[in-house]
Amino acid sequence: MEDSRSKILNASARLFVKNGFDGTSVRQIAKEAGVNIAMISYYFKSKEGVLIDLISETARQLKEKTDHIKSLDLEPRERVSKLFITIIDHFVEHDMVSYVFGTELSLNRNRNIVDLILSIVSKNQKYTYECIKACKPNIDETLCKMIPVMILGMVNKALSTPRALDTALDNQSFSSNNKSEIRRYLHLFVQDYLSLQLGKE
Repeated sequence: MEDSRSKILNASARLFVKNGFDGTSVRQIAKEAGVNIAMISYYFKSKEGVLIDLISETARQLKEKTDHIKSLDLEPRERVSKLFITIIDHFVEHDMVSYVFGTELSLNRNRNIVDLILSIVSKNQKYTYECIKACKPNIDETLCKMIPVMILGMVNKALSTPRALDTALDNQSFSSNNKSEIRRYLHLFVQDYLSLQLGKE
């Protein structure tokens, strides 16, 4: 039964990326997942419930990773770097959900989903802010708050606009075949950006 739940979540992510949330029906999700519609109702109640669970599950996994970082004995600059690299790796690993996450937030169509996303962001925001301040106590408050926004915005664009990435790199198949390379370039980008704003490790 749990396997059916996972199939529904995976199928939903694919369809939400392909058709958008509004352009995807419960019937399509059931067909893609190879389950009956009643199974979706049993686990999630509605299509919105599927999306909420999809986002919540990904957020739960990310929280486990950031909680682990909190337990490590690291210098402030190293902690900031590890935190952002961990977030990037998580978003690249869950690239379809990350795309849906960013799209729903930017479109701002469904208040329940937007509120859920914002609550997830706010949970990580305080810890990220504390890490940056520990690294550079005299940093401008606005810049401190903007650093994660800029980094996550860059990650979201790299994952959600593959055609633009392919064009920029002059390789039409790069983004679809090189997730590990996208991760590597995002690591380099973040390290350079953090070095510019906070100094080198």
